[in-house]
Amino acid sequence: MLLIWVLAAAVLTGYLRGGRLKHYVQEPLGWLACPIVAFALEALIPLWQRLSLPETVWLGCMVLTQYALLLLFCYRNRSRGISMLLIGLASLSNLAAMCCNGFRMPVSSAVYDYPVFASFVARVSAGELPEYVIVNHTAPLWFLGDVIPLPYVLPGMASVGDVLLGVGIFLLMQQLMGLGKGKSSVATPTPVKK
Repeated sequence: MLLIWVLAAAVLTGYLRGGRLKHYVQEPLGWLACPIVAFALEALIPLWQRLSLPETVWLGCMVLTQYALLLLFCYRNRSRGISMLLIGLASLSNLAAMCCNGFRMPVSSAVYDYPVFASFVARVSAGELPEYVIVNHTAPLWFLGDVIPLPYVLPGMASVGDVLLGVGIFLLMQQLMGLGKGKSSVATPTPVKK
């Protein structure tokens, strides 16, 4: 949900700065199917759960495939500079946290401090959200998990990786709208021949 808000803010900011989405066709992103498939894999969790495999196995396959696709996408588009570097670092940060916690995103026990997260806590406890695990400060790499509470914004929890991803996507959208490095949203006038 956070990324949808970041994307909307990036497009709005781009338009206010004079950029346009039509600039994307001049330099489209390569291997755009990679992040699309990566996010689709998570949307298919109910199908993954029906496999006759232990939860850790199918979660591991899903997470490793997702992040391999995201990192391939970042590598293919590395010429975009800092935006892709941030997206790649965000992906590695989230992947490290998940790999150290049974391929689940660790969520800070701070969720217990906010009544707005009661439904989320109940769903994680009931196993309805197997991609998350609520941890305390003794869990490995807990600080890379969802430790930033956003109770009144989304509501939700964010990780350091989510913040890096948000900044990377924001900068990438500015580039794609013709406002990035070496680009100008103002058309250069062509000289008149005499």
